[in-house]
This record gives sequence, structure tokens and C-alpha cells, in this order.
Amino acid sequence: MILQSVLGVACLVLISAKHSESSILFFNPEKEVQVKDALDSKIYLFAADGKKKPYSFINEFGTLVGFDVEVVNKVCNLVGKKCHTVLAEFTECIFTDRSIDYAGRGLMANWFDGCPGYEITTDRQNEFDFTSPYLDSTASFTVAPGNPSRFNPDSNDYSKFTILHLTGAPTNEPCLRRLHKKYGQILVAQDLPEAKALLLNRTADVLFSPRMKIDGLQVLPQRVRCDIGGAGIMLKKGSTVPTWWNPAFQTFYLSGEYTKLCTDSSKKYGAPINCLPPPQEANPELLALINAQQPSDVPDKLWKFVVSGRIAPYSYLDEQGRLVGFTKDMLETVCQKAGKACTLLLAEVSECTVRKGELLYPGRGLMEGWFDACTGYFDTFDRENSWDFSSPYLVSYGSFFVAAGNPSGFNPDAADYSLYTIVYTETAITNAHCLNRLHKRYSRLLVVPDRPDAIAMLLNGTADAWFTKDDGAQGIERLPQELHCENVGTSIMTRKGGELPVWWNKAFGDFYSSGEYNAFCLEKGKQYNNTFPCLPPPKSLVGNGKSHQLKEGF
Repeated sequence: MILQSVLGVACLVLISAKHSESSILFFNPEKEVQVKDALDSKIYLFAADGKKKPYSFINEFGTLVGFDVEVVNKVCNLVGKKCHTVLAEFTECIFTDRSIDYAGRGLMANWFDGCPGYEITTDRQNEFDFTSPYLDSTASFTVAPGNPSRFNPDSNDYSKFTILHLTGAPTNEPCLRRLHKKYGQILVAQDLPEAKALLLNRTADVLFSPRMKIDGLQVLPQRVRCDIGGAGIMLKKGSTVPTWWNPAFQTFYLSGEYTKLCTDSSKKYGAPINCLPPPQEANPELLALINAQQPSDVPDKLWKFVVSGRIAPYSYLDEQGRLVGFTKDMLETVCQKAGKACTLLLAEVSECTVRKGELLYPGRGLMEGWFDACTGYFDTFDRENSWDFSSPYLVSYGSFFVAAGNPSGFNPDAADYSLYTIVYTETAITNAHCLNRLHKRYSRLLVVPDRPDAIAMLLNGTADAWFTKDDGAQGIERLPQELHCENVGTSIMTRKGGELPVWWNKAFGDFYSSGEYNAFCLEKGKQYNNTFPCLPPPKSLVGNGKSHQLKEGF
């Protein structure tokens, strides 16, 4: 019906409201379609870094211009929305940390509503919502002049080459996996100048990126795709923007005005634009995306949970880049029982909790409302100073590791550890506070940054025992005693005073007491080929997870 309205004769529709004036004006396709709605006073902000000619860049007069800016203006005018494109570093939209992409501070903290020109990909959909695509997209491989490493994009094995990609780019490890490429070392550059330098000094062999031309470098002719249909506006999960943007863009695209703007902008800015094909030339998949029916409304409240995405089989990215695992499945089950709309997002651990010395502080993401809760956290006395917790959904225990053969004769059952040197990592809950709660005497404690440091101290004799929830490593052994540093096990951590534990605990309690929880655990154990340390069945005195170390939790 929208297509008929656009391609048919000009029409004029006037809509009036009792307490306000609204009008929808449809002119013929040769003229700009305008829709004015006095009821929407919100100003929508869209972010651009100003460095991507011809899409968004600063012209000789200092004005932000480009195709992205013009598309935003056209579509917003079409539905009477007040929109501006503002400057922001691209890392405020998205960035990469150790092979996983996370949402940037600017988008999560609502500095702006969306980031135009970002490819829609499987892995990005874990973290973001998107409008329908308005740009086509391909990816390329770039090398130093002459291709000194003789990199061949057509090969299925890249493992002998050092591959480089830009932080936050869709041309990342999940894309290589989707392309069925075998790869070895991956480096991440923070910007294009750094990437160019790494290629030219031979630190990296090839840059995998969406760019088709880079001055001073050689872009190889092969093209691949990392995206789903192209690039759209990248949005915070739960955004309402698609509810009005997508129908308006559909009208704009099918009218032929989009194609005209693409042609005019390419001439104006003197550079080709990755435009979508005209409607009559578009493939069925693209037309399906453009014509997809949009939800008429969004939930009043979307409950947002986060994980780091690094702890398989609890929460991790599969071969396609989808966020999967026990935690995601459990959240979906409990939220459905509670009648709540929920989503699981990715966030760095520091957005949930920050440790400085022996003190724990809430992370900015949780405190600023980027999300509602952090999964996989242990309910401890020191954490209860600053956070609330749900009832536990997994059992966990701390233990001591020693060098093979326990050369110091350390005994966890003893009350006095003062003759031994104990090591623990600075982010662990198996710390001095826990030893105090366990009524253990000690005199020599070492705090190290990470597990490799703790393991090294056991192996070189600097420490006698490592207090941890870790699974251990080669050359060391776990002593059999199991100790609690927390309230039973793994819980969901929320901001103090939040209402989430109230509805969650009720829904999870029903899930557990019915016996469905333990059946769920068995099913997930088969699905993920793992024995999960689940809570014991209702009314049982013997837990079914005591002998299994918990792998999820912070």
C-alpha cells in the first residue's frame, strides 16, 4: 500500500487532533515527500566521525556534509522528525577488545540515538539493533605495494599471515569464521594511520577492511561480504527508531528518490557511493529487508543483561558470531516465565565492577543504566556493600592449588596458614576478605594481576598455594577441599535498590521448585557437552554439582 501511495497520483491527507495540529502531506515522487507531526518534539541525534568522505566529512567551510548526512535529513523530513548529525569518535559507537566487539560509551550512555553507515552483521546483532540497510557493503584485503607477503585472498588458509583489522570493523574474526577461513595471528589497529604503518613496516601482512581504496597501499581485487544486506543505522538495543525510520525509508527508496540522491551525491562529492541498486534491480533478499513489516510498538521496558562473551559454554560467540550458551538460554526461559522482555548483551567486566586494591566499586555501565544486570557474579559480603543480587542459579566453590606433589605440605583444613605464602589474583573473590570469613589465620599474602602470574609463583616456589576458583593448569594440582567465599554460587548482580531481583527471584523460584530447572540443566549439559554445577534438586540434601568447578563467574 505504501508503494501505491508513492507511485500513484499525488495525494493530500490532512489529519487533525483535538489538542494539537498534525499533517501528513504526500506530493508526487518528483518532489520531496514531507510529513509533519507536531506531537514529536524529540530531537534525534546521529553520530559521525567526520572522516569518511563521501559519507560524512568536514568540507572546506568546516561544515559536516556527506551522503549519510543527506539520507538522515531526507528520511527525517519525510516523517517530520527533528534530526541532527553530530560529530563523535567512531569508538563511541563500537570498539574491539580481544576479538569481541562492544558497544561504545556514546551510544550506550545516550549521547546520541544512532550511528549511520554501519554494516549489519551476525555478531553485531548480539549487541545492537539496526534500521533497514541504506548502503551496499563489501570487504577487501589490502597489502603493502607489491604484496610482499604474497597474500592470496582466495586461499582458505591464512594461518601463515598476520591479519590486521580496524577496531570495531565488521571485517573481524567472526567474519573470517563465517567465510570458513583458517587464520592465525590477528592484530587490531585503532585507526587507519596505525593500520597503514603496521602494513608498511611489515608488522602485518594484510588489512581486512570495508575500504575499497587506501592511498599508498594496494587493495587486492577480491571482494567478500561480512554483512547481512548492507549497512544501516546502528542503534542501542530496544531503540524505537526503526518503528518510524524503516517505513519512511521504504517510501523514500521505492519512490526512486533514494536512487536519485545517490547519483546526485556521487557527483557532488566527487566519489562513488556504495548505493543500494534501484528497486527494479534489487534482489529478493534486499527487497524483503526493505519491505519487512515493522513492529507497531516496542516493550515499555526491555530488561538488559550483560556478559563478557568469553566464558564457554556459559556465554560465548559460536562459529557464526552468535551469542549462545547456558546463560542466554536460562535468561530467555526465566524471562518468558516472568512475562518480561529481556535481552542479553555484551559488555566488558569493568562496566559491571572495578577492583582497586581490596576495594570493589560498581562499574559505570551498571551505575549509568546502560543495562540492568550483570550475570555470572558471586554474592559476597564485600560486594553487598554496593550491589544487590538475585538468588543463586549455580553452585560454586573455591579451592587451593599447589605445585605437583604439594611440596610445602599445605593443608586447607588447617586454621592457621601463617607458615605459608598464599597467592590470589587481584580480581578474585578468593581473597583476604574470604580468608577472614573462613576464620583462617595468615601472614603472607601475594596479590598478582592474573592467573599466569599465580601459576608461575607456584611453579617457581615463590608461593605455596593459590586460592582460586580457576580450573588450574599443567604442572599444578587442586587439593580436594572446597570452600565457599560467596552465598552458594553464581547470581545476577544489579544496582542497589533495583526491582529486578523481586520479579526474577519469583520466576526463578517457580522454575526451580517445579523441577523444570534441573531438567533444563540436564538438557543443556547434553546440548553443550558439559556438566553444569547446577543447584541440587528441590528437597535434596546432596548437591549434584559439588565436584565440578564453576567456570562462569567473577
